[in-house]
Amino acid sequence: MYKLLFLAAGLLTGAAAAAQTVPDQTIRTEVAKALTDNFGKADVNNDGFLSQDEVQSLTNRLNQQISARLDQEFKSLDKDANGQLSPTEFKTGAGARMMQNPAVALQRLDANKDGKVNPAEFSAVALGAFDRIDANKDGTISAAEKQAAAARR
Repeated sequence: MYKLLFLAAGLLTGAAAAAQTVPDQTIRTEVAKALTDNFGKADVNNDGFLSQDEVQSLTNRLNQQISARLDQEFKSLDKDANGQLSPTEFKTGAGARMMQNPAVALQRLDANKDGKVNPAEFSAVALGAFDRIDANKDGTISAAEKQAAAARR
């Protein structure tokens, strides 16, 4: 769950981070660039690390974006527009989602446990997830690889 959240975080925090040059493909180098760019945006004091306050700010921004997307998703799942999801509507496409706790996020990202996140730590989780999905290790996630990863969840 956390790994996917941070992959999403890397992709959500910048519009250009969709990193797609070919439909249904995601290029690793573009994901890495987006993560680097987004780390720079989150590192407001430009010290090369993310402090707990900076992680908190990033998490708040992501929570707002995720909340807006969840509202959109809820509306798309609520087929009868009654403001509630029936079991059928829920089973059709809803997944349980939980908001990330910034302290937990910092702990998960801070591999060397120094209380701050450096660029390598910031990118490691998302790029590790990318590498696991990229079955043929060509630096591109194809539609088939995305489907295979979704089937493993």
